[in-house]
Amino acid sequence: MASLLSIILAAAHILQIVAEQDSPDCFHLQNENNIQILENETLKLTIFMDSLNPEEEDSFRFRCYKNNVEIKITDQRQKNNSLSLWFLPATLTDSGIYRCILQNTSYCVKDDFHVQVFQLSHGRCFHENVLEQPQEENPGSIQIYCPDIEDYFQPFSVLQWFKDCKPIAIDNKKYFHNDKQLSIKDANSEDNGMYTCKLEYQHLGKKYGVTRTTELKMRTTATKTIQPKIINPKNNTIEASLGSTLNVTCEALVGFGKMDIIFLSWRMNNTDIPEDGLRIKQGDQIDKKEANHATVVLRNLIISEIIEKDFQTTFECFANNPRGIRYGFVKIVPPSPDWTLHVIKIIVPLIFVTLACILIYQVFKVDIVLWYREMFRLHKPINDGKIFDAYVIYPRSETEGSLGNSSTSHFALHILPQILEEKYGYKLFISGRDELPGQAAVEVIEENIRNSRRLIIILAQNPSIVDKGYSGFEHQIGLFKALIQNVVKVILIELEKGNYLNDFPESIRHVIQKNGIIKWKPDKRNKLGRDYSKFWKQVRYEMPLRSKT
Repeated sequence: MASLLSIILAAAHILQIVAEQDSPDCFHLQNENNIQILENETLKLTIFMDSLNPEEEDSFRFRCYKNNVEIKITDQRQKNNSLSLWFLPATLTDSGIYRCILQNTSYCVKDDFHVQVFQLSHGRCFHENVLEQPQEENPGSIQIYCPDIEDYFQPFSVLQWFKDCKPIAIDNKKYFHNDKQLSIKDANSEDNGMYTCKLEYQHLGKKYGVTRTTELKMRTTATKTIQPKIINPKNNTIEASLGSTLNVTCEALVGFGKMDIIFLSWRMNNTDIPEDGLRIKQGDQIDKKEANHATVVLRNLIISEIIEKDFQTTFECFANNPRGIRYGFVKIVPPSPDWTLHVIKIIVPLIFVTLACILIYQVFKVDIVLWYREMFRLHKPINDGKIFDAYVIYPRSETEGSLGNSSTSHFALHILPQILEEKYGYKLFISGRDELPGQAAVEVIEENIRNSRRLIIILAQNPSIVDKGYSGFEHQIGLFKALIQNVVKVILIELEKGNYLNDFPESIRHVIQKNGIIKWKPDKRNKLGRDYSKFWKQVRYEMPLRSKT
């Protein structure tokens, strides 16, 4: 029970820490604090500069967290209304993300720091990831500075200099030591290298190192200053949404080689941006070397949150050097409507609907066409000179096949007219039923096929010799009309299963390949006489249109 209580208390403490760090009531400075330091060196993090009111000093609570775990601060120092966090010394385990909070009953501010501690290789005095900005100089007397060591200077401090990790002898001939800088007389390309300054910092009787390393590069080309040329912004507009962040870079070409006097600054509506601005602020000025030793100066404008007022503000970047002043401006506008997205929202559903309609039509094509014909039948008679809707050819054999009582003759003479003629009003010419006695068979066949809109051929296996002769002649005339003269469409019906289709003439096989074949598949629920079956729907689909008359 005790262990469970301790776990619950620990979890509650962790949740309280996370809630304190992420509290929306505590203002987040959102500074870019990335600190790199060498192992076993001293590090001072100056936190909340000018944030502490001396009159309220005792009411403030200062605490820091590393990776969401509160750390114990053994030495909290206050100087010039600011607080500092010291690492004496920094170890590899000190790497991490730190969040420090300063708070009382009416005030809360927090800031984050990303600390990276690097380990030195054997025999090295610097690390490639912990270097100052490279220093480029023209040949002649130069100075190399040891930057950012003011906080570590003590009355007894001694500054040592090294070149490529080898001690430099201050002989006051070639090398001179003056306060926090090293002077080199008549410097040339042989003086290129990595210069390290080292300071000993003492605390409670222990000594800790503080080092800074700068790479020196001697130029081989002359310096040329030109009138500044604004590369960016180009007097244009930038789209940004309300509430979003914006980072705009000002770039200016100022000359070639080492530039000593360059000022780059942002203004808004011809007014200076406050140095302590929270929502709108400027980044640090950076010099960048381009091709042909061109010097480009950069400075960022950082807007943490776009508000309506920014759309009526002109942001200007001024570049100033001894040759003159140039400026460029940028305006922020709301984003234009994304018509592409709207078009996609319309077209994509339309494509899916179209594909769905095509799929539905392919699956239910027969039913849709039959429904359409039934709903929108013609009121006027069809005047195409035809008398019959279809001419029926079938083998006149009385032998029964697999259909039992429904032989091909029975199907052609009884079932087919019962459905197509009596039920749906088609007019058929069925040989063996509709010719008059004494008529010449050739003339009857040819004339009635010519007067028919469709040619229905019922296929059967193993017809008699008589059937082959008579129906074969009908096939020849009908297929001649269909294939050669193209005046009639052929409907092939297969009532019996079997591999007998290859026994038919080439013309029949060609029609099968071209138009397909309607197959009867009997089952318990679907009989030949049922007009609503799939078989009869396919037959009606192939039949011509009918008028209401």
